[in-house]
Amino acid sequence: MRNSLTPGVLLLALLVLPGQAFADTRSDYKRGLEAYRDGELMEAADYFKRSADKGYLKAQVELAGMYLRGEGLEEDAGVAASWYLKAARQGDAGAQYQLAELFREGKGVTEDATRAYRWLRRAALQGLAEAQYDLGLAYLHGDGIRQDSARAARWFLHAAEQGLALAQYRLAAAYFQGNGVEQDQTLAARWLERAAKQGDRQSQFDLGMLHIDGTGVGQDYDQAKYWLEKAAGQGSHQAQYNIGLMFERGLGVERDLGKAAEWFLKAAEKGDPAAQFSLAKLYVLGKGLPRDYVMAYAWLNLAAAREFPTASRSLRILEEEMAKGEFTAVLHCFTAGAELARRGVDLGLYAGQRLVDRHQGHAIQP
Repeated sequence: MRNSLTPGVLLLALLVLPGQAFADTRSDYKRGLEAYRDGELMEAADYFKRSADKGYLKAQVELAGMYLRGEGLEEDAGVAASWYLKAARQGDAGAQYQLAELFREGKGVTEDATRAYRWLRRAALQGLAEAQYDLGLAYLHGDGIRQDSARAARWFLHAAEQGLALAQYRLAAAYFQGNGVEQDQTLAARWLERAAKQGDRQSQFDLGMLHIDGTGVGQDYDQAKYWLEKAAGQGSHQAQYNIGLMFERGLGVERDLGKAAEWFLKAAEKGDPAAQFSLAKLYVLGKGLPRDYVMAYAWLNLAAAREFPTASRSLRILEEEMAKGEFTAVLHCFTAGAELARRGVDLGLYAGQRLVDRHQGHAIQP
């Protein structure tokens, strides 16, 4: 007797088998995630590959990322791009965004700003905040599309409303400058504050400066110091310098040249030429610091090399004074340079050697 399936059994088989295949595909993906979390990258890649080959979107995205980063697999941006493309065509916004980045950078694919824009727009239209922000940048700079400040501002707004700090900062800048939107400094300050509260360093600095000037907000030195200190704590040399100015001028704080010098030093060591000049000035005057022409000379050199206004003229005047005691000046220039190097200051532009160079070939007597 010939074995055969009745129509009802056949229909049941057709329904069950695809479902089982999908379950297996998802199971491979989950095993891949578990292996990845456990640090078994090669095993994770194998599971993701099995699932991705069967068309499972999430596995395709994970596999693409592993190829792009070279995790458990030989790094291959071209293969990564091919997997991102498969997922992007299935409508995954994250894959569309990553694919746009690859086309923009020409990584694993031929650089193509137009195709980058198309994939970026697809991701942005799906509500991906990062894509909306990048699309705003593309319109702002005319990258792959015609420059359009108004459209840039609209895309920044979409991303900003989702809480993306970078977009909030860009939107604030647009309102502050009236670029693509009607100028509104009050609204600019509000968006800056949103970004600042999320920890965006540049927004914290800019908001602090607005409170000093009273632009878009009421003048409030306490708030200015609060936000500048937040930015300074994240390494902003601009904020460190301006806190120094607040102490030097007594803006909202008791005038304290010692504290001013401390803040100027923090910024000067990061290469801020205005802070380097201000620190040199305090060394010359002996205010807030012991008078020290040698350290003043060292910091003025750095400020002058970075073309800070009046630094070169001040340096020449100081050189003339120091040249009266040539040997001592030369000796101390080496000492000053060594001290700056010890603090980690970039001495690539240090010109203390200039005073020494004048005397090369001459015997300098103490």
